[in-house]
Amino acid sequence: MKRLFLFLIVCSFFHLTSCSQRDGITVMFYNTENLFDPEDDPLKEDDDFTPGGDYRWTQKRYWKKLDALSKVIVSADDDMAPALVGLCEVENETVMNDLTARSALREAGYRFVMTDSPDRRGIDVALLYRRSFFKLIAEESLRVNLRPYGGGATRDILHVTGQLENADTLDIYVCHWPSRNGGVEETEPRRICAAQVVRKSVDSVFRARKKPYVIIMGDLNDGPDATALRDGLKAHPYSKGARLEDRELVTVMDPLDDGSYKYQGQWDKYDQFVVSASLLNGKGCTELLGAEIMRLPFILADDDSYGGDKPLRTYNGRRYQGGYSDHLPVKLRIGF
Repeated sequence: MKRLFLFLIVCSFFHLTSCSQRDGITVMFYNTENLFDPEDDPLKEDDDFTPGGDYRWTQKRYWKKLDALSKVIVSADDDMAPALVGLCEVENETVMNDLTARSALREAGYRFVMTDSPDRRGIDVALLYRRSFFKLIAEESLRVNLRPYGGGATRDILHVTGQLENADTLDIYVCHWPSRNGGVEETEPRRICAAQVVRKSVDSVFRARKKPYVIIMGDLNDGPDATALRDGLKAHPYSKGARLEDRELVTVMDPLDDGSYKYQGQWDKYDQFVVSASLLNGKGCTELLGAEIMRLPFILADDDSYGGDKPLRTYNGRRYQGGYSDHLPVKLRIGF
């Protein structure tokens, strides 16, 4: 009994020590603004991003874009490249292989998983992960059916399950919800539909996990207070997060002043993280330490039309300017 008691004390000590060390990982999301390869896919509407297309998308411009995105990704963390990176507007496995293995990002040793969506342009979502920080367990694509809402084929949602360094299981959803093209009110039901698809899957995770940890990231084409977030996803405001039980969802970008996407002088928080309340309520070792919109000076340009600054895009209309993206990346820090 004495030995057992001593063993339990030692185990408890190491558990408390691991919780108090505050090690952790950085998680990032980035809308890459049309990361196409220059090859024509006869099954997709990608002609604009070919050497003879409207954007004159050449191999030189393609490789410059890959190195530019690599620079942004490695800048997300002062100490090392982020452990997890969600991406949207990526065309296929070719661009993901080039990004992870043939660009300046190759030293980070990323692996990736991605969707193969029916989107007419051929753009998808993907997750980069570093195996020393995240052990892949499972992946699945979730189809979003927009036909009842007058929409066409859209991007699948990527659901990835993995194990963190501290042995906790993390479920990640990478999203690119339907756009606002055609009117905000007219297209809102499509984003609510996408939100409901995510919520249905999250509910299954909540039922299966004793201690669920969930991160939803993506370009949601809506702000934190939108109907798709509050009603479709059933996500609570950040201010309530610490008071909620584990099996609730919480938007975390609410308190941030800046946005990640600028349209006609207005910054919007379309690029978001939504997390399970288990990461906020202090009832576990794994917890959210903070979220941030990455306003790196080199990815910003002066906004001559509306004042202030704006993302330095790859294209301004059809004029090539060799920038990074029309969105700013976002990141959060998870502590153990």
